[in-house]
Amino acid sequence: MVQSKHIFSPLRLLLNNKSVPKTAINLSVLKSSLLRCQVLKEFKQILSQMILNGLIKNKFAAKTLLKFSTGSLASIDLSYSFKIFNLIDNPDASIYNIMIIAYLRRNYPHRAIHFFKLMLSRNVRPKVYTYPFLIEACAIRLSWHEWPFKPERPFKIEGPQMHSHAVKLGFDSDVHVRSTLIDMYADSDEGFDALNVFEEGPMMSSFVWYSLLYTCSVMGRMKKAEYFYNLMPEKDAITSSFMIVQFMRCGMWEEADKLISDIPENDTAHWSEIIYGFCAPGLDMYEHAFNVFIEMHGDGMTIDELVVEAVLHCCRKSIFIPDCMEMGKLTHCLVMKIGIESDVELQNGLIGMYSVYGERLYAQNLFYAACWLHQSSWSFVIRMYLRYDLFKNAREMLHSGIRPGKMSLDRIITDLAIDFAAWDLRNCVYSYSIKNGYNVRMLMQGAR
Repeated sequence: MVQSKHIFSPLRLLLNNKSVPKTAINLSVLKSSLLRCQVLKEFKQILSQMILNGLIKNKFAAKTLLKFSTGSLASIDLSYSFKIFNLIDNPDASIYNIMIIAYLRRNYPHRAIHFFKLMLSRNVRPKVYTYPFLIEACAIRLSWHEWPFKPERPFKIEGPQMHSHAVKLGFDSDVHVRSTLIDMYADSDEGFDALNVFEEGPMMSSFVWYSLLYTCSVMGRMKKAEYFYNLMPEKDAITSSFMIVQFMRCGMWEEADKLISDIPENDTAHWSEIIYGFCAPGLDMYEHAFNVFIEMHGDGMTIDELVVEAVLHCCRKSIFIPDCMEMGKLTHCLVMKIGIESDVELQNGLIGMYSVYGERLYAQNLFYAACWLHQSSWSFVIRMYLRYDLFKNAREMLHSGIRPGKMSLDRIITDLAIDFAAWDLRNCVYSYSIKNGYNVRMLMQGAR
């Protein structure tokens, strides 16, 4: 009974809302009304009038409103979308897909799978484009339950069950279905299953190649990874740098040198990806990253913001390596020498690096001396204050008139509650969020 009350509460709220649009909502004006709709209140007015005048029973109008509620305004709770869905007579597969995609994009993969089961129970035949989203939902659910423990059996078998269902309906040869299957098996460390899917059909979407390369590297099959790399129709800096790093990790120096020789000297995006690659989780090849940077500088190659940001990232990650602080300070000197210190992301990297090293005054001086920093820099500094229990400084920054971005507040609220146990300051940030019109409910989800 409580659950039913929750589901139908939006309708009661709408019917009690006496404010309605001056122009009556009908099929011809619905799209223009939705284009002008900017806030939740306006959406509720449109929905309430459609319910009252019966337009919600028109399948095309209801589908249009449903698509708008799931995609256009993030502030619209999906309980409204669910109510609209329930008011549609005999919804077809495309309408179920709207809800499945919406739940997946709002990070409710379990509800996406529930809708698929509801779809089958009502004898609605799924379409081929339903399955990529369902397979993605299975992969997300598995990732939620696999660390730090082994995944529970129901979550482990959901993906293969979805695979079997796609095969049963003859959708397994579809390029997009196969691509998401490979991605799912790769993410769940089922390397042999991923390779089997690849070998069963035609070439796939470009995003899957990286999953294949990663799977082979985890399995220690670098020759197979090289085979897939050579098959790729288009190679980019990310895949090339990944292969270089993995070849070096496995001692395949000739193969790595061959790929390095193909990189243009001044392709800084490519070189920065290689440096990032050495710092990937599980590799921790920081010395290799620093050596690449030193050789680039020694050979007179171009050093720009992209390369320096990658090096600073390595410096922050390698805090326990001897002389890493010295490398960070030398990099800062090089930044000043070549005149690229005005880049915001680079300055944020420097602030973060000094903060991790315990050089609070360096970080603080960088922040207050630069006039080109923006909202993201605010987050770096306040997190530094929190790291050193300087809650008074953090509170002063909060009331200094700087308006941080939503993502900054989201991260800070979570850190205050979990990492620092600073509940008083967390409540202060929470109050600030309400006062300045942020989506507080979304902000607080991560802090629970």
